Amino acid sequence: MANQIQPPNQIQQQEISQHIREEIHSGPIPAPETLDGYKRTDPSFPERIMKMAEAHNDADVRTKNRISLSNLILPIIGQVLTFFLAGGGIVACIYLARAGYTVSSIAVVTSTFFPIIIGTIRSLRRRD
Repeated sequence: MANQIQPPNQIQQQEISQHIREEIHSGPIPAPETLDGYKRTDPSFPERIMKMAEAHNDADVRTKNRISLSNLILPIIGQVLTFFLAGGGIVACIYLARAGYTVSSIAVVTSTFFPIIIGTIRSLRRRD
């Protein structure tokens, strides 16, 4: 009886192991091995990919420059327009007060400066 059948709970189990290799690449330019693969498909692919990556980089730089410029200019424009709004309100208030329209003068001052004050308070709260 050399060949005995073993019960199921005594069957030796094989240990199975898996090795997974993962490569992650990030960026507009593929890894050199990938570029070599593209070159085998069409010799002009790597050059075209590099030109595309350079064009993408140039567009990113232009976009960031525009955003930086607008972040610089828009607050200045807002301050200048606020100055003219306040100045116009003061001029209108003085004109109306000298013409004898005191109530209208008070209404102009109120309607001119309340939006400026409220806008200032809101911008201060956003910073916090």
